[in-house]
Amino acid sequence: MRIGFLANKFLDPRSPGSWSGLPFFTKRAVEDSGIEMLTIWSEESHKAECWIQFFYWRLLHRKRYLRYCNKRLLQGYARQIERRLASGPPVDAVFSVSTWPIAYLETNLPVVLWTDACFAGMLDFYGSFTNLAEPSIQAGHAAEQRALDRCARVIYSSQWVAQTALEHYRVDPAKLCVIPFGGNLQEPPTFEQAAAMVSARDRSRCNLLLVGVDWERKGADIAVEAVEALREAGLDARLTVVGCKPPPARGLPSSVEIIPFIGKETAEDRRRLDEIYGRSHFFIMPSRAEAFGVVFAEASAFGVPCLATKVGGLPSVITDDVNGRLFSLGARGKEYADYILKYVRNPVRYRQLALRTAREGTTRLSWNASGRKVAGILDALVHQGTAAALAARSVEAAKS
Repeated sequence: MRIGFLANKFLDPRSPGSWSGLPFFTKRAVEDSGIEMLTIWSEESHKAECWIQFFYWRLLHRKRYLRYCNKRLLQGYARQIERRLASGPPVDAVFSVSTWPIAYLETNLPVVLWTDACFAGMLDFYGSFTNLAEPSIQAGHAAEQRALDRCARVIYSSQWVAQTALEHYRVDPAKLCVIPFGGNLQEPPTFEQAAAMVSARDRSRCNLLLVGVDWERKGADIAVEAVEALREAGLDARLTVVGCKPPPARGLPSSVEIIPFIGKETAEDRRRLDEIYGRSHFFIMPSRAEAFGVVFAEASAFGVPCLATKVGGLPSVITDDVNGRLFSLGARGKEYADYILKYVRNPVRYRQLALRTAREGTTRLSWNASGRKVAGILDALVHQGTAAALAARSVEAAKS
């Protein structure tokens, strides 16, 4: 069985840094389950038109125009994919991690989508999807509906996005299933390795970790409040923030360390990030908006309990007192600190929570587990289509 994996410069499966690593890790997860994935590339088209629209709405109307859901751009992707499907090696199905490449795709092959959000869910949820120009809103909804119409199976990473799709689009519930993403770790620890890291953690202090690129959306100010509350309670607490910087006017206490960026392209950077995860006692990211948050799956793999907000897809990632705790959107740092104190003041209880977290991260929230489930769906879908085609040919033969 061979599956066509749709790719472009925004969805590059060769790089773990492209689009939060999802093209790279989803493709690898399915391949590791024994299914051949053939990358089918397409290039941007109608660039001038897209940029003209972008600047027109931005400069004259102060609105955001989403270039990547421009209808002509998406039609351009679709026509290229169709040509490559017709001229390249045969595939049994088409696979995408985004609705955009498949919205206007015309093919008789079964199409499978595995993603973490739908347009309706992102609209006015993420900052980049607020104050949109009306043409972008219309184009986004239209593309989402067309993509769902074309899919034989729609795999979502959380119950939140599945429910959002059902509420806003015409989609057969039988098409939908929920399979979480894993952590974007090229060499994830085993449960035994994670357990050893838990045992080795410094008991004289509490290391908190936040990994994200958007200080405000990730709720970093609340994480700073939490570390200050812990220190006021007499605990030697430190916060490491990886991936983003505070606003220029934001002063930070000496207990907060900022590491602007650690990539995942080199073995040295991956080892450095793994070491930071391994020594951390809690992962804290009080996101204002989050579709899934693969960093929570990463932290779980290292046995680092996760503290976050009950928004978006996070209830499908974090289970209270299993691999962390979800707080209300209005919770401030003191509430996070109070939860942390209950565990760090009881080492046995903390170890139990950390080991439950590691179990979640190395089983349910792993690419291996999710890849096997998706591979099973693809296998069943292709064999179902093959059986249907054989039956149809038998009927035609009987008629003749």
